Amino acid sequence: MARRASSGVNSQALLAGGAALALVLGGGYWFLNRTPSGFDAPEFDIVRDVDHQKSQAGNTNSVTGLLIDRQITPEGQLATLKIGKDHFLSIIIPSDLKGGNLNLQSEYIFKIEFNTDGVAVAKDVKPL
Repeated sequence: MARRASSGVNSQALLAGGAALALVLGGGYWFLNRTPSGFDAPEFDIVRDVDHQKSQAGNTNSVTGLLIDRQITPEGQLATLKIGKDHFLSIIIPSDLKGGNLNLQSEYIFKIEFNTDGVAVAKDVKPL
């Protein structure tokens, strides 16, 4: 007489389903909790380089901070970022830069380039 096949749980299918569920949940957690991507430029070290901005001429960096002041001029904007507890950086935002509608007391990441006078000029900006 022939034996009947076992009707138990397929352990391989159960393991594969559990692994797929773990990947989906882990990927979702990572996606929801990741910080916004910055720019491919190195982060500007304000503590180290604030006194040497003129020597930074031509360098491209990224900087993250809280927008505390913004003055609008016909040529563009002058924004002041608070970086850390007690460091500040003024950035010129040209009038042709897209995304120049900035809100005070909001955090932004700027891609900046220092001009020949050592003043930071925005090349791009993203809200955080």
